[in-house]
Amino acid sequence: MTGPLVWMMYRANKAFLDVSNLIVGMLYDPNRDIVLITGGSSGLGREMAFLFYNSGAKVVVFDLNIPNLDSENYIEGVYYYQCDVSNSQQVKEKANEVLKNVGIVTILINNAGITTGNTILRLSFELIEKTMAVNLLSSFYTIKTFLPNMLKIKRGYIVTIASTLGYMSPARLSAYGASKSGLIALHESLTYELGSPSLNTTGVKTLLICPGQLKTSMFEGVKTPSTLFAPELEPKDVANQVFKCVTYGCRGEIKIPFYGNFLPIFRSAPWPIVAALRYTSGIDTSMKKFIDKTKDATNLSGNFVSETASVVTQLFASKPVELENNEDTLLF
Repeated sequence: MTGPLVWMMYRANKAFLDVSNLIVGMLYDPNRDIVLITGGSSGLGREMAFLFYNSGAKVVVFDLNIPNLDSENYIEGVYYYQCDVSNSQQVKEKANEVLKNVGIVTILINNAGITTGNTILRLSFELIEKTMAVNLLSSFYTIKTFLPNMLKIKRGYIVTIASTLGYMSPARLSAYGASKSGLIALHESLTYELGSPSLNTTGVKTLLICPGQLKTSMFEGVKTPSTLFAPELEPKDVANQVFKCVTYGCRGEIKIPFYGNFLPIFRSAPWPIVAALRYTSGIDTSMKKFIDKTKDATNLSGNFVSETASVVTQLFASKPVELENNEDTLLF
């Protein structure tokens, strides 16, 4: 009896949320929205930029590597801004350029990330800090930079690209897994700081995307535990899912593929069961042949922005919030 009742409650709640997504808060409008994607020059970021641009929206990319005009990754019409993700001052300046030259960003997709595959003892302090800065801290800074104007115009969408590894981190992926777990926590806190998701009184929606292993250079050499239950994902397929979610105004969490929905339950299982499942799945040996790309600093991509204290007092000003260059007022 309990099973059918729980299933009915789930279906009723889902139906309510589906309707709420369409009538509460913003709906995607390519004629009004400006989309900013961090790490958008290649891989998943590039595929998302392509979809949003083709739909008619203005698209801005923040990345350390800007594709050449003759590169297959280059999308004519996209606004590319070259940013050193570890330089908060540089990215703050780029954010001001976007405000002046393009307009107010209404859809922020925090996608930038790097992979560091090694044991904790073999990870340098510098690489640990860089991983956290690119994968996690950058999202704090971009949110703090672009959210004030979203709140001012009561229109915004913050999409966080985390990972299923934020729920279950393999051996040799401690820094990466920790950064993705942090993104999940950031999304959760931000969602409820903005008020009840069902009412959406601020006009700003949040969405968390947790994909599994992608077929990109970031995960070159990584062996998936199971091609059946944990298949490698094509960036185009994940990008299509993100685009569809934004188009329909979805909120909450989307885990891709389906097995990701069971990972929170997996974490709560008794330790002997967890240990047995990890062993049989082979997850902790999947990184043995990983090809580390972070030795080449030019492969780092992402966004690392900080906001000045003056934003707080200008939040509901009549004109868009503009970041100041006074270093004494930096919050970070």
